[in-house]
Amino acid sequence: MANTSEQNAAPLKVTANPLANKPQTKNKTASNKAEKNEEKASPVIAQYLELKAINPGYLLFYQLGDFYELFFEDAIEVSEKLGLTLTKRGTYQGKDIPMAGVPLKVADEYLQKAIKAGFRVAVVEQTEDPAEAKKRGSKAVVRRDVTRLVTPGTLTEDTLLEAGANNYLTSLFQNPADHEQNEKFYSLASLDISTGEFLVSEVSGRDLSGELTKLAPSEILHADSLKAEPHIRSLLSNQDCAQTPLPGAYFNSLSGEAGLKQALGVSELEGFGNYNRGELAAIAALLKYIELTQ
Repeated sequence: MANTSEQNAAPLKVTANPLANKPQTKNKTASNKAEKNEEKASPVIAQYLELKAINPGYLLFYQLGDFYELFFEDAIEVSEKLGLTLTKRGTYQGKDIPMAGVPLKVADEYLQKAIKAGFRVAVVEQTEDPAEAKKRGSKAVVRRDVTRLVTPGTLTEDTLLEAGANNYLTSLFQNPADHEQNEKFYSLASLDISTGEFLVSEVSGRDLSGELTKLAPSEILHADSLKAEPHIRSLLSNQDCAQTPLPGAYFNSLSGEAGLKQALGVSELEGFGNYNRGELAAIAALLKYIELTQ
């Protein structure tokens, strides 16, 4: 499908050999089959697999000339959910490689469909002219890299956003227990990247559901350990948005304070509000995630 000059070239149990005492011709046949099953990936597919391993949990929109192509399980999933034609490109380990693709000129349309279908997308683009790659040899692969991670809460393009509605990315943090309080409290930090609107709040456990309903975030960030809380697990299961677990280390109040000062270009935060440690921890994860995806 792709319009490209690149060539399709070159996320075991060991047992006793039952052919050991058979004629040499039989051994050779078995060896040939084993070699075929251990077939190496072509340069293009090897590059794709490397980038895929670095970005687990994301569909890879991999640029090949005038198309973004998807391979293997990604191709099968998008062909079913986005209505793309499933084809194939070469073989890997003795099996056909499923492939589906979209033209670059209509990529935004399919990015929007992918996000609405619940996918996260890593956009991989060519970072050099194919002519430059040819100078390194006829089988040299064009250099590519991930240029953007697209998730529901990090959209900025007008073509991908719902007109007139906020697109909040919300970070949720469970505040440390306070023995003087009988219930748990939670901090939320929300940002609409497309408009710059920034909201921070602290709510009790009984008010958390209502606060999330009011915000209607497109994506909720939370510590990967938070779903161990039955109340939170139940609450999040009822949220109609993407949910992204993050390492607990991202929710660091000192990092949040430093990051917010840097984002605002100030040395002190007094003029912008009195943030507690829980709110700063939520802010820290929010800013870290934006740094990783933008």
